[in-house]
Amino acid sequence: MNTKPIPIIITLAAAFISCVFSIVQRVEFSVFVRRLVLVVIIFLFMGTVIKMVLDYAFKTLEEQTPLDEAISGIDPELDDEEGEEGEFSSESQESGEGV
Repeated sequence: MNTKPIPIIITLAAAFISCVFSIVQRVEFSVFVRRLVLVVIIFLFMGTVIKMVLDYAFKTLEEQTPLDEAISGIDPELDDEEGEEGEFSSESQESGEGV
């Protein structure tokens, strides 16, 4: 999964909400800028932590072996029997064609 844009999306959403609240409260420009910078720094850090957690979670999910490999590794005799049956069936078909 592509988690690269997660910190940016979280930061922009928080900055937008902060701007809306500051405009509704009619704060001074210096207070507005300080709030905005503080919100951006805090939520950028939080978004980065969330991205790291998601990357780690998806990495551990991808490392699991697929079901096909797990089944074929359990009993190798099953793979041999299937191959032998295929040989017998093809031989019987060939002998039947000649008759």
